[in-house]
Amino acid sequence: MKEKELSSEYNFKELTVKELRDFAAINNISIPSGSRKKDIINLLEDVVSHPDFVDRTKEENLEEEVVAGFDDEDDKESPLFRKKELKFWQKPPYSTLLNLDLAKDSDIAFYDLSELVDKFFNKMLHEDFINYKVSGIALKTSASLHRHKITSVIKEEEKIQKEEELEKMRERTRRKIPKTMTQPIQPQLKMTSKDELFDAMRSAIIETMQKKEKLKRRRLKREEKLKQRKKKKSEAKLPKELLKHITGKEESIDELLESWFNKIRAQINFNDFSSTSFFNLTDLIKSEEESGLGRKYELIRLFLALMFLSTNNKIDLSQEKEFKDIKIDLNR
Repeated sequence: MKEKELSSEYNFKELTVKELRDFAAINNISIPSGSRKKDIINLLEDVVSHPDFVDRTKEENLEEEVVAGFDDEDDKESPLFRKKELKFWQKPPYSTLLNLDLAKDSDIAFYDLSELVDKFFNKMLHEDFINYKVSGIALKTSASLHRHKITSVIKEEEKIQKEEELEKMRERTRRKIPKTMTQPIQPQLKMTSKDELFDAMRSAIIETMQKKEKLKRRRLKREEKLKQRKKKKSEAKLPKELLKHITGKEESIDELLESWFNKIRAQINFNDFSSTSFFNLTDLIKSEEESGLGRKYELIRLFLALMFLSTNNKIDLSQEKEFKDIKIDLNR
């Protein structure tokens, strides 16, 4: 009899396959894939006919119902609201476990969450029907609140530590005003006499004149050195060290000129002649130098020496024709 009432209550034959599957999904009834409509209907009728079956599609709706009433006096229609009794999870403080944003804004995150969650699930177990969806939301919210509580405490602790470190740094870098030091008593200024003033002026004048004299002497020394340098340049004489470097030997040009002058004079005195010639001197070079390059180099040195000696009026040079022998005479 009861099965007939249930079958009349649930007319599955008028539903589509999609509606049948939705009904099964809401009531957590698993339907094998590829099942036909007839097989699904038979399966649902067997489940519905079970005495412990609870249809979740017919659970109580928590929304408000509007009930229309009539006023006897005015005979006008006025809306009256009749509320059903709220469940415990819809009342504070348990309602905050179902809304994470609301719980974070309130101070519930800093209360004893474990005690609140224990009370919530104890009340849920005493309900006629356990609402697993609400329980899951409450459990997830409590876990998020616990994490929010821990992170808030950690952030607050880090903020306090940073403030302490900043205060320590400020304390280290803060300038300390030194204590005042006692200053020695300055002696009173003495008044100078007329004689002391004149002595000071005299010493200042003497010091100024001495400085001017020193500057004058330095200037005269510089001018003297400059004159000597100009005179040396006008004589066309180079320093000995530089002349030695130019000639390539240890003797200077003056020494070279003196050497050739002595050779010319010795040759004239040795031969008892009043003069000698360039070719005679070249024969002397040939006898002294063996290499051809050395002879050429000595000929150049000889010619330069003759030019310098002639310029210094130590010898006289004369030549009758070009490319002929040069006659050399000593100036007496």
